[in-house]
Amino acid sequence: MKKILALCLVLAGCAGSIGPEEEAQLGAQYAAEIRGKVPLVRDAAAVEALNRMGRGLASRADSTGRRYTFYLVNSPEVNAFAIPGGHVFVNRGLIEHADVVSELAGVLGHEIAHVTERHGLEALEKQQRANILVQLVYWVLDREPGALEQVVIQGGGAAVFAKYGRDAEREADQHAVHTLAVAGYDPEGIATFFEELLRERPDSPASFDQWFASHPTSAERVQNTRALIGMLGPLDRERLIRDTPEYQRFRARVQALPR
Repeated sequence: MKKILALCLVLAGCAGSIGPEEEAQLGAQYAAEIRGKVPLVRDAAAVEALNRMGRGLASRADSTGRRYTFYLVNSPEVNAFAIPGGHVFVNRGLIEHADVVSELAGVLGHEIAHVTERHGLEALEKQQRANILVQLVYWVLDREPGALEQVVIQGGGAAVFAKYGRDAEREADQHAVHTLAVAGYDPEGIATFFEELLRERPDSPASFDQWFASHPTSAERVQNTRALIGMLGPLDRERLIRDTPEYQRFRARVQALPR
C-alpha cells in the first residue's frame, strides 16, 4: 500500500510543464546533438538567406522573444523539422522542390508553429511521464523488467517522440496559414507544395519517405488547408507574395551546392 501511495504522489508531481529557460537549454542541447549527426551546408550566403526568411516569419508568429536558428541540411530528401527552443532544420531537397517562395514559407511557418504551440515539449513530457510510470510500476512489483519487456518499453517511448499527431499537424497548418497571410505571403503556397509532393512521390518514393513519415500528407490535407485559407476571408492576391527573384537566386545557389 505504501508503494502504491508513493507511485501516486510521484505521478502527481510529474504534472508540471517545461518552462522557457528549460526549453531553451533542452533545445540547445538537442540542436548540438543533431548538428553533430547531419551534414550541414556551410555556404554562408545560403544559410543567411534561409535565416533571414525564417526569422522574418517567426517575428510575425512568435511574440515570446525566442531566438530562432534555421539550419540548412545537405540532404536531397524532402524534409524539415523543428525542435524546442526555435531550432529548425531544413533539407536542401525540400528547397529544391519548393518552386516558389510561398511554398517554402508555408513549410517554415508550419515548423515555427510546432515551436510556438510547444508540440515537441508536449511529446517530450508524455515520454517522460511514460518512462517514469513504467519504472515505478516495476518498483511497485519489486522486480526488474525482462529483456523482451525492455525492448517493448524502449520502442514505445521512442514512438511517443517519433512524430506529431494529427491534431498537432492540423494546428500547425492552421497557424502557418495565418502567419503567411500576416507576413504578406500567399498562403496558397502551402496547398500547392502539398500537391506537388503528392504528384512527385510515385516517381521517386525514397526522396519523400522522411516527409510523409513525419508529415502525413494527403488530398484531404490539401482540402483542409484550402478551407483554412478560405476562413481568412477575401485576400488581395495581387499584394501577397507568391514568388520573388531573390528566392529564385537563393534556390539556384542551393541547387548548385556540392552534394
